[in-house]
Amino acid sequence: MNRVNFYLIKLSVKYISINLLIISIFILFLNLIDLSRIINSENKSLTEFIILSLLRLPSILIEILPFVIIIAISFLLRNLINNNELISLRNIGFSIFDIFIPIGISVFFIGMFFLLFLNPLSSNFELKFKKIINQNQESLYSIKISNNEMWIRNKIDEEKSNFINIKNIDLQSMKIKKIKILSINNISDIFIQADSGSLDNGILNLNNVTIYALKTEKYDFLDDYKIKLNFTKNNILNSITNYKFIPFYNYINHTNTLKKFNLYSSEIGLYYISEILKPLFITMLTFVVIGLSGKFKRNENFFKVLFLSISIGFIIFLLKEIIMKLTVTLSINIYLSYLIIFLFPLFIGLYQVVKIEND
Repeated sequence: MNRVNFYLIKLSVKYISINLLIISIFILFLNLIDLSRIINSENKSLTEFIILSLLRLPSILIEILPFVIIIAISFLLRNLINNNELISLRNIGFSIFDIFIPIGISVFFIGMFFLLFLNPLSSNFELKFKKIINQNQESLYSIKISNNEMWIRNKIDEEKSNFINIKNIDLQSMKIKKIKILSINNISDIFIQADSGSLDNGILNLNNVTIYALKTEKYDFLDDYKIKLNFTKNNILNSITNYKFIPFYNYINHTNTLKKFNLYSSEIGLYYISEILKPLFITMLTFVVIGLSGKFKRNENFFKVLFLSISIGFIIFLLKEIIMKLTVTLSINIYLSYLIIFLFPLFIGLYQVVKIEND
């Protein structure tokens, strides 16, 4: 029995690896076409073109993994059926559940590898990809969140830069409290402290302002003060809400940060749950495919099996997108939403497996 299980595990890894390689190359080629437009518009070199392509690869692999699993397991079942191995396994006492277990274990550990290693790698590479694409913009400003504070480095021109620290901000109204700014230029360096303010169309409006000139060591007290910036509300929002660029081990911290700035949504929570539980999800997809493919016989058209497998994968993907939209629109509990996403295909697979066993 152990030798049979090991054989099925080895066969599963083989088919998943082959299909992952083939499909990723195809998807990567499509991505290269899209990147070529960026190169034409921004005059990037061939080296940058290759680097950008490689930086997108981990994200592509993560995105296509469920479909790779569906197609790979379909091919695996086809191989077992055509070689009469599935019938042999059934004859020596293996049920469909027994066949699923070693295959499911292989898929689960591949999913864990993607979560533990490719997920952080993808997050890191996506940030580098974004930085290269927007490197002109990145040179003007950078926005970071640390210990529930917002730090902004804003380069106005070659001679002047602002370093802004914000303790409290409402990102809906862009009202700001407890602001500290270090303004550096060739003429004079000043330290600015304000009780409150607002950001409007690239202008930071400050109230109850204290200005300290570092060279002359003199204080000025003003009711209001304006600082010209070269970033907007959308730039801040994008810097904080790029939740798909966050590695899995920072999901909780990032969620807490988004809640502090009133940016957290059910869509983000459902996405994080989906990523964490993706190894279980693709294992369940394996169960569905085995339930659909295991009933076919040796002389039946394999493309019928493949079509059904891809169709069920598309339906599950469509179901997931619909539920995610409904979760946000109707404020449905994210755990209930994911339970529906998980259980619906599971019942389909369970029905098919039980049907095969009864036949």
